[in-house]
Amino acid sequence: MPSREPMALPRATTKKPPPPRRHPAPAPRGRKPRGLGHERHGEILAAAKALFVSEGYETVTTRKLAEQVGLSQTGLYVYFKSKEEILEALCTATFKELSRRFCQTVGDSPPDLGLLRRLIGGYMAFALENPDEYQLTFMVSHAMLKSPQHKDLSQPFSEQAPGLQAFTLFREQVARMVQAGAMRRMDVTVATQTIWAACHGLVALLIARPEFPWADRKQLLDTMVETLVRGLENPRR
Repeated sequence: MPSREPMALPRATTKKPPPPRRHPAPAPRGRKPRGLGHERHGEILAAAKALFVSEGYETVTTRKLAEQVGLSQTGLYVYFKSKEEILEALCTATFKELSRRFCQTVGDSPPDLGLLRRLIGGYMAFALENPDEYQLTFMVSHAMLKSPQHKDLSQPFSEQAPGLQAFTLFREQVARMVQAGAMRRMDVTVATQTIWAACHGLVALLIARPEFPWADRKQLLDTMVETLVRGLENPRR
């Protein structure tokens, strides 16, 4: 029989492995991706508030704040030009919220002593519900308070600084109560500043000195309200 040729085996083929998938390079540690401007603005304010309260406004640097939110110092300046501008933004937000609370309290209320009680109580409640914001706004010295907009009560309301607007709203209600005869006849600005200063004194101490052996907080606040109302009410009513 004729010899058979050996069957040729198929050549083994080796497939090249697929190229590795490329992933975008991770951002530097601590840095966040771009494109979140509106979120960054809020993050910066929140971080600044926490640092200003815990470490003191004077000691916090923009470099430290930038590191806290994962930005370079130059990147921080895209959102705020200075530390002072950040504090001003925080204070402006606090003043505007306080003004909103005043307007909400007043509503369509008549100018009586009940309204005075609610305004005084509302102011102190606002401070104690927002101790960090209140401390930065009312207990830290900063440049915005030295501007002309903070010094002239005769300016049109729309041209006043937010802090002065809050005071003006309160003052307008005191004027209504004096005019209606609910409060004694007296200088409206003096009366408003007396009320504000008395309320601020109590809440500032409660915020700054929590370790002091205070009496029951509600009793303290209620006593302050009644002391002011009884001292300012019209004795002829």
